[in-house]
Amino acid sequence: MIRGDVLPIPYPDELLYSVIARYHLRTNNESPKWTFKEIYGTENVIPTIDLPSHLEAVARRSELQGMSADDWIDRHTFFPYYAPFLPKERANHLRTFMKSSDGSGIHALVGITASTIDRTNRLRFCPSCYEQDTQRYGEPYWHRIHQFPGVYLCHVHQRILHEITAPLSDRHGLTVLPISRHMFRSATIIESLPDKFIDRLLGIAVDIQMLVQLDELPALYDLRQKILPRLAEQGYVTAGEHIRQQKLEEQLVRFYSPELLELLESNLTDRDYSWLALSTRKVRWAIHPLRKQLLIRYLYGSFGDFLNCAKDNDGPFGIGPWPCLNKAAEHYEELVVMQCNITRCSDTGRPVGTFICSCGFSYSRRGPDCSEEDKFHRGRIKSFGSVWAGKLAQCIQEGLSYRAVAKILGVDTNTVIKYAHTNLVEPAIQPPKMKSNKARSALPSTVSRNAPKKRVDWEKRDLELSWEVESACKSILADLNSKPVRISVALIGNRIDKLSWLEKHGDKLPVTMSILANYLETVSQFQKRRVRWAAKEMAGEWPVKRWKLEKLAGLRPNYSQEVSDEIDRCIGQSRYIHTSTEGTS
Repeated sequence: MIRGDVLPIPYPDELLYSVIARYHLRTNNESPKWTFKEIYGTENVIPTIDLPSHLEAVARRSELQGMSADDWIDRHTFFPYYAPFLPKERANHLRTFMKSSDGSGIHALVGITASTIDRTNRLRFCPSCYEQDTQRYGEPYWHRIHQFPGVYLCHVHQRILHEITAPLSDRHGLTVLPISRHMFRSATIIESLPDKFIDRLLGIAVDIQMLVQLDELPALYDLRQKILPRLAEQGYVTAGEHIRQQKLEEQLVRFYSPELLELLESNLTDRDYSWLALSTRKVRWAIHPLRKQLLIRYLYGSFGDFLNCAKDNDGPFGIGPWPCLNKAAEHYEELVVMQCNITRCSDTGRPVGTFICSCGFSYSRRGPDCSEEDKFHRGRIKSFGSVWAGKLAQCIQEGLSYRAVAKILGVDTNTVIKYAHTNLVEPAIQPPKMKSNKARSALPSTVSRNAPKKRVDWEKRDLELSWEVESACKSILADLNSKPVRISVALIGNRIDKLSWLEKHGDKLPVTMSILANYLETVSQFQKRRVRWAAKEMAGEWPVKRWKLEKLAGLRPNYSQEVSDEIDRCIGQSRYIHTSTEGTS
């Protein structure tokens, strides 16, 4: 338990780092290590500003009521800034690592170590917030919003942020924000900004603040699917759903300016593999949150408008099923259509959906849908189908007028006249075919042998490879029917056909190697997994003989004590299951 006073109650949007610094100041400890010992239970901790670890220890050793480790993570760390742009499973891993006592792989897991955006450790503050906090709470503190990458202005007071120039703490110290301005010197983090930069930077700060304050974090890892309708609206999507990268890049650079993108460390140098191109392609790696925020703001005007447009919208026509608009069918306007083929209008670039019902009726309309009522709008009829044709023939036999039949079938009179005495046999509508790549691949290569080698983008390769490695590891662990194989660098490298990269260039693949390290097994860990597999294979046998379990697991003599304990546990579990089964029979 923390001696003396309890850990201070955090102020609104205060960094956990700031809370620890205020505690250090209140207890008057001579060494930060004393403070770390009291808070974390160990002095071998270097508190980080953005994604700290040991948070279960902080919550457990503090007497502060109502603050769990998850509360600290969500309200007083950078977790809400990064998590929305990670796969859900990886975000869960991040939360687990932050709670644990081992934070060595946190930044590699998020992808920060491989990012070209600098991760600064220089704390920032707003002079107006400083004065306001001192008057309101009696002391200033470090605001979380002021520390995020891309935030240069206070979104409340619209002032350029400051950082302390003197005195500075050492690497293992705690940077406290002094209670009096006479106790330190500070300077703006950037000397001056043009007015056009101020408006853009202020908007970015507002967007980031809105993101981290959300009660439920959105899933923005696969951003392409969410922004594709807006890209199509603005003419950036071809009929084959390819992005017009050159046009998009030119307009985005014009919107922000090359100078501002340079300031935000988000300039666009390689069009094929720039962060912008990667953000609009099928997802394979994580993109820094700041850069995705830049794209969202350009397309939607603000993050708030993006959330409103993206709500319940997983495509230009929403999520199926869709209504059948065949008035001749009994299921008219019921949500029974399961197939929707999407193409692009060659004139406007807008998405066109062709909806095909099992009754043979199909229709199309331009999108994207902007309201629920749009689902029931029918554009052009592409196919009538047998149900519609049968209803038409019935009406004609009953002697109804063409106008009456047209009203019943939901078409104009000329259509009824055209098909009244015609056998409607129409070919089924097929999905649009993709262009073949055979012709392209058959073309002779025009690359000269003397052409300079292209420089390897190790950041891109690292992030892409990390997904392959993790997928291969999970696939091995998920295969419960085959005899287990030990996860090793060689096995995974051969599985994904990238062994030479892992063996020769591991130092250039920090994210990949960090992910792989989480799955690599020691001999004892692998033997324990084989024991559990063998016990499962022997399910139903009674009694389970130890020698037989060892043989099936492929164990050699002199295995470790922890493997022996695992064998005892499996035998004991099978005895319990057998006893329970007998008791219920």
